[in-house]
Parts: sequence; structure tokens; C-alpha cells
Amino acid sequence: MDQQSQGVWKVTFSLLRNAVKTVKRGGMRLIAAVFIMQLVVLVVALPVIRWIFTEALHASGMTGVDVSALTIGPGFPLTATLILLIVLLAFWLLAIQFAILSVLIARSSTGQSLSFKPVFKDLKPLVNKIFKPSSSALLFYLFIVIPVTGFGFASLLVERIAIPAFVTGELYKSTSGTIFMVIYLLTLGVLNTRWSLTTPIFTLTRATGGQSLRSSWKLTTGLGGIQIPLAVASIMLGAALATVVLVGLTLLPVWIADNIAPTAAPVVASIGLGVAEVLGGLLTSLVIALIMAVLFSYLQLHKDSLPKNRQLQSLEHDDAKQSQKTEPKNKKRRAPTLTFSIALVALTALLATVSYGPINDLAQKPQSLVLGHRGFSEGGVENTIGGLEAAAEAGADLVEMDVMQTIDGKFVVMHDVNLNRLAGQNVDVKSLTLAELTKITVKDQQGHTDLIPSLADYVNRAAELDMPLLIEIKLSGAETPNHVDELVTELESLDALDSHIYHSLDPASVARLKRIRPNLNVGYTMAFAGVEVPDTPADFIVVEAWTATEKMQKEAYAAGLGFMVWTVNDVPTMREHLRRGTDGIITDHPDLTIKARKEMQRERGLAGVMWDMLDRFVTVF
Repeated sequence: MDQQSQGVWKVTFSLLRNAVKTVKRGGMRLIAAVFIMQLVVLVVALPVIRWIFTEALHASGMTGVDVSALTIGPGFPLTATLILLIVLLAFWLLAIQFAILSVLIARSSTGQSLSFKPVFKDLKPLVNKIFKPSSSALLFYLFIVIPVTGFGFASLLVERIAIPAFVTGELYKSTSGTIFMVIYLLTLGVLNTRWSLTTPIFTLTRATGGQSLRSSWKLTTGLGGIQIPLAVASIMLGAALATVVLVGLTLLPVWIADNIAPTAAPVVASIGLGVAEVLGGLLTSLVIALIMAVLFSYLQLHKDSLPKNRQLQSLEHDDAKQSQKTEPKNKKRRAPTLTFSIALVALTALLATVSYGPINDLAQKPQSLVLGHRGFSEGGVENTIGGLEAAAEAGADLVEMDVMQTIDGKFVVMHDVNLNRLAGQNVDVKSLTLAELTKITVKDQQGHTDLIPSLADYVNRAAELDMPLLIEIKLSGAETPNHVDELVTELESLDALDSHIYHSLDPASVARLKRIRPNLNVGYTMAFAGVEVPDTPADFIVVEAWTATEKMQKEAYAAGLGFMVWTVNDVPTMREHLRRGTDGIITDHPDLTIKARKEMQRERGLAGVMWDMLDRFVTVF
């Protein structure tokens, strides 16, 4: 190891050592404060933001974000105003969260009091500062850089701002999209490291938002761009190991109960889940505190490099000094610790009680249908005969596919309105005839090639494979006024209309299909960020996984609607929807979903259920 590498690791260990000392000085009060902040976001802030968002959509007559349905009508000004309010509210909440954390860490580093009064006194001018226009430069950092790259700040608010998986998933399906995402994430990763000192500088100095960003960039030049990520990665590794131990200790009693006293297993599982959720929250709070302590420690090491007007301010007040002198040491430490401990026990009991019913419900054997999204990309190009055959071989229950109308009024199986991604041709489907389209070769990233199929060829091959389809009516721009009627006519001529089910993002197509063929099973695919069940003539709704909450699922059932989810590609979410009994799971990986379903159908006891609940909890936090 060369001298420069030794220097990097020496500083990294120093940052970690100082961070641990700082958090240790802060003690239970520090962890409790971070824990409570997370709890407030979960219980208060997120429901309020969700309510404002729902009202914003209602103002324009929507139940989810649908750009095609958004009109500049009487409700648009209210919608725009409420969306702006959400952005500002979320920004202020994030900024205040980080400001509180910075103040707590700064006071902990010198052993100062973390009581409410002195902390609030330090925060008061900071809150005023956050609401000034000069703080607006932080918006990009807090809304884009931190949410996308994470950097260990496991704020529930940040997690809700992150880019949904279906957006990045579509980009990764093309080489150019993958290259873009890699460059995009690397760029944001660098920005996150270089701007990682922004919030403590903004909080602990007189710097404005823009000055904080510039100062952070300057201080992390050179080895600082390595030392901070190394320290953060070390903390995250330690947290991962602690999580493994926590999960193991939680699962062990349930496994023992399954084998020795099955009737007691639900009680053991609910108590274990309550304990795990509380301990997991405490672990998350500890990680957040340690990472901020690392940043503060690095800032202290380089404080002389800050401009004179941006020097670290002392947060020590006379009332804090007096409190430290007059308050008995044991009383000062034990009182809040005891109160917080009692509150944690009460929270654990509440969570255990609430978990008892759902644990039993989730133990039911899943019967959810597994739908291959546009076929199965591991065996063929999406929306091609090869992809259809691959999905059938993988054991999918249905295949979801897309159909568009061509310029000559025929129907072709295709998702994209433009052929650039799959065929490398910058031409729209609406500009070509069926004969022209079916001569074009498409290729995916796995190297599969195939021809674009006509609807007739695709449906006939599905019949040979005995594979029912979920046919999505897509709009290419070439639609005739009666395109739904013409689609029905073609499928009837193929003797295939009643063999399949249907859905569409276009409400008019859904309504027309139900009007002319009321006996068909038709779904309405909700646009991104659905907040409630729509008023629709459809038989079921198809909801994007990011917003397919259990609450919405129950509301759909209460309204007499089926509930499907798209596009589920991570195993924890697959298993969650299998446990929830979601009617249909649309996925690019039907093989993995089917494997999980089989495992659940064979399992006995509650250990498997506990594993999935803990896995989902760890994924979220």
C-alpha cells in the first residue's frame, strides 16, 4: 500500500472514530430525536402531502398522473398551485430535517445539551434562513441528487421522492438508455459526494444555499472525494451486518414455534415483527446520525479552508452551559432515556398487536396470476412470437402484450410508437402499413432478433400454445374513429375475442369496448402515481407498482374491481403482492414470480411469511 493510500485510510478511520465518539456523546437523546423525526414524516408529513396531491389531481378530474388527460381547464390553476405547494413543503421538510440533524450532531460533538430549549434556540434562525429565497439553490441537491443516489440518508421523505422503477426499467431496455442511466447515476454519484457537506455548511455557517454548494465542492476536492464515500460505505456495511443478525434473531423464535408449538407461532411472529420494526427504525436512525457525524467531522478537519464569512458558528449558549452545570448528571441522562424506552416498548406492543391479523392473512396460499410483460425478454424480443413462446415455456399464466393500429387500419403487436429503440429506425408505427411493419426486424439487448408480428399471427400462435393474453389497446396516432370496433371484428374473425382479457390507458377505449361487448373482461390501466380508485366501467384496474398500495387494493375490491399491478421486477415486491393476493402480477421475470408462488404454496408455518415481511421492511428502510 503506497503512502497516499495509507493517508486515505488513515483519514477515513479518523472520520469514523470521531463520528462514533460524537454519536456516543449524543447518546439516546440523539438517536431518539432522529427516530422521532422519521416517525413524524411517516405519520404526519407523508399523509398530509398525499392528501394535497390527491386534491391537486381532483382539481383536474384525475385519480392519477395522466398527462394525456390533463387539460388547461378551470381546475388547472388549482392543480398547478397545489403541486407547487407540495414541492415547497417537501423541500422545507427535507431542509429542516437536515438542519435539525446538523445541529444535533454539532452539539453532540462537544458534549452540549440536546434538550429541546437550547436546540430550538439554535434552530430558530436556521428555519428563517430556510424560508428565504437564498436557500432555493438547495432544491436540486435535495430533490434530485440525494433521492436518486441515496448516500445512506434513509429518510422516508427522500425515499418517496425517488424515481419510480418503471421509468428506469424502460430506459434499461435499450443500449442507449442503459448508457444514459449509467452516465446519469455516475454523475449524480460524483455530485452527491462533492455536495455532501452542503447541509452542514448551510446549517452551521452563514452561507446561503449557493455558497454552501460551492464550499462543499471546494472542500471535497482531491482525496475528500474518496474519504467520505469510504467512511459512509463502512457504516452501511456495518448496518448490513447488523440487519442480518437482527433478521436471524427475529426469525429463529418463529421457526422454533412452527416446529414445536404451531398454535403459538402467530403470537411469536407478531411480537417478533414489532420488535424488529422498532429495532430496525433505531438502526436506521443510528446510521443516519453516524453519516451526518462523518460529514461534520470532515468539515471540522477542513474548517480553516472555509472563507472567513462562512466559518463554523458556535452553538453553545449560556442556557446550555448553565443546564450542564446545574442539572444532575444521572438525572439528565436517565430521565429522557427512561421515557424514550417506555415509548419504544409501547410502540412495539402496538405494532405487534396490529401485525397479528395481517400475519395470519398473509399465510394463505397465493393464487395470483403471473403475466409475462410483453412476453419474456429472457427468451425473445418483447411483443414478438419468440417472446410469447419464452413466456409460455417459463410457465406464465397469461402474457400481456400491446396492439396498435397501422396507417392502413390493420393491427400490429408493438409497444413503442417509434421504432428507434427496437429496430434502430426513426420512424413511427402510424406512418407504416402492416405489410411494411411485419418485414422489420427488431432486436433487444440480450441479442434476440425477431420480426414484428401482426396481431393475427400473434393471436394464432397464442392459441397453439394455449396461452391467454392480456391485450393492451395502445394508441399509435393512426387510430380510426372506430378502432376499438375494428379490433373486436378482427379478433372475432380469428375466433379469439372471448379467449382473452383486455386493458388500456385510454379511458375512451375501455368505455367503448365495455359498451359493445359488456361480457368481456376489461381493465383500466391507471397512469403513474395513482392515488385512489377511479370511476370506471372497467372490470379491474391495473396499477403501477410504485403506487399499488394495499389501501388502494382494498378500495378496488370494495368497489367491485379486480386489482393487477405492473411492472413488478424485484423479488421482494413480487412476494409482497403474492402474499397480498393481488389478482395479477405483470412482470418482466415471470419465472421468478412463478418460483416464488410455488415456494409459498409448499411452505408450512409462518417463518416464510416473516421472512417476506422483514425483507420488505429492510428494502423500504
